Amino acid sequence: MTVPSPHLQAESLTGRTALVTGAAQGIGLAIAQRLATAGASLILVDVAEQELQRAATQLRSHGARVLARVMDIADRASAQALQVELAEASSGVDILINNAAIGPERNDPAYLVAKPKFWSTPDALWLEMLRVNVFGAQLLSTLFAPDMVRRGWGRIINVSTSLDTMYRQGIGPYGPCKAALEASSRIMFQDLDGTGVTVNVLLPGGPVNSRMVPADCGIDPEDLIQPETLAEPVLWLCSNEANDVTGLRLVARHWDLRLSTRERLTAATAPIAWPQLGAQSHIPAAKA
Repeated sequence: MTVPSPHLQAESLTGRTALVTGAAQGIGLAIAQRLATAGASLILVDVAEQELQRAATQLRSHGARVLARVMDIADRASAQALQVELAEASSGVDILINNAAIGPERNDPAYLVAKPKFWSTPDALWLEMLRVNVFGAQLLSTLFAPDMVRRGWGRIINVSTSLDTMYRQGIGPYGPCKAALEASSRIMFQDLDGTGVTVNVLLPGGPVNSRMVPADCGIDPEDLIQPETLAEPVLWLCSNEANDVTGLRLVARHWDLRLSTRERLTAATAPIAWPQLGAQSHIPAAKA
């Protein structure tokens, strides 16, 4: 169980329910652990059954309220079944962490060194990455956002990657899928602006010590960003202090708890999807 940072006053999330995808290990598990220490009830989703049950057991042993479901997040029938189950239990989703993804290691476990060419990715893997990494987040947000709007409070946090990773050679479809997720996140933010439901994008700021960076990549795990680095900014984004913080991409590596909140936001955030680059298209006015 992650120990709460002494630098950040514990934010009470008692009474809030967080759905975390890709929660069996890595970033998803670290986020789930941190939210649990703040009192949130957890819904953990993953396709890795044994790892998911192990994570749920660990969290429950520390007093967390946990519902674990093995589920393909991009399968509408499965996602709707979870939605119905939660509705019947009178449990809404207050916080949605869209973290689950298929990583570049599925294409080549030494991708950072071997830098496989784009034509080497099998069609089936390309399409599956697109389905899970982009549509999975879209589907769950579509199902759970309307109830958040009805209740006037909610958080959607989409875990993405750095701009330079999106076009890094050898990264295969992972980068382009995360670029699509970021563009989709900006649309979500605009559609939900003013409803009490915030949408933000969270990225590590470099490769993370997780299954997505196998030993074949040749990097010492201690030199990687640790999954827990992403947990503190998530906790803050879920706090009431962040009620009006939406439409941002937050780089966890720059979230320095020694700084004031204003200084942290200046150092670690920018608008989702780079609107600062300016308008690139001309849209003619619609005729009445």
